[in-house]
Amino acid sequence: MKTAKVFLCAIIGAVIFVSSLTPAASAANLAYGAATVEATQLNVRSGPSTSSSAVAMLDNSDIVVILEKTNSEWFYINFNGTEGYAKSEYFRDVLTAENFNATGKLTGDSVFIRKSPSTNSEVLGDYDNGTSMSVIGVNNGWYKVRHDDITGYVRSDYMRIVSSYQPDSTTKRTADKTSSAPAHSKTGNAIVDYALGYLGSRYVYGGASPSGFDCSGFTTYVFKNFGVSLTRNASGQYRDNGVHIEKSELGAGDLVFFSSSGSRVTHVGIYVGDQEFIHASTSSTGVIISRLDSAYYTRTWFGAKRVA
Repeated sequence: MKTAKVFLCAIIGAVIFVSSLTPAASAANLAYGAATVEATQLNVRSGPSTSSSAVAMLDNSDIVVILEKTNSEWFYINFNGTEGYAKSEYFRDVLTAENFNATGKLTGDSVFIRKSPSTNSEVLGDYDNGTSMSVIGVNNGWYKVRHDDITGYVRSDYMRIVSSYQPDSTTKRTADKTSSAPAHSKTGNAIVDYALGYLGSRYVYGGASPSGFDCSGFTTYVFKNFGVSLTRNASGQYRDNGVHIEKSELGAGDLVFFSSSGSRVTHVGIYVGDQEFIHASTSSTGVIISRLDSAYYTRTWFGAKRVA
């Protein structure tokens, strides 16, 4: 009897020891859901506090994966591979999502794609660590994916979202060259003249009037005066308005776009001419003129659109 007790204690001790070496699966690793940003610009922070440093900025209508509902005020999210905390009050449509497109990479070996979001479901494929897949939805802790002509589900704790979907550079260049951009017109010069009238105006986060502008608020306000309705945020203006043009084709009044992250538009301005553009820059500078060929704007250049 004594021997049996010693043996049982040894087994329990071994289990405890092994458990201490094995990372416990946390509910926080399973995606809670997805949500849509409902704010002109929303800071993602390093901690669940407004005093924590900002690690990214989201635009209105961006769709994020919610990794954890930290508390009633904060979500822990992933957007294009950046993870951090954002105030829950600035999101809508917090739900199981089928309305976004991202790229994810597997973070475990021999990871299954299953037919439905359940560990009891049929296995459709078996993939190695680092495999990239298109993520098209979130369902109760699972990512819905497409890969190798298979559509199925992967547990979200075995995959990390690394970027939003972007067309490859060859596709983008072809689209730029074959687009029928309207010829530059006198309207462009009139747009610039009108925009220059607000040089020195205040920068106000979320502003879209002469009392204060943010970058997309400024372009929206200026173009509205010429009967052109622009999408309210910078990424939306690049996606929805006008036609793509090459940098070498820029003319007065064209929209110029920049990306501080490299994967999505984060800033917009109006081209003036001679390598200069006018934009609502920062709270310390307001509406200013900057040079396209400066080191910063050369590095962050994303593209251009002709709207008028």
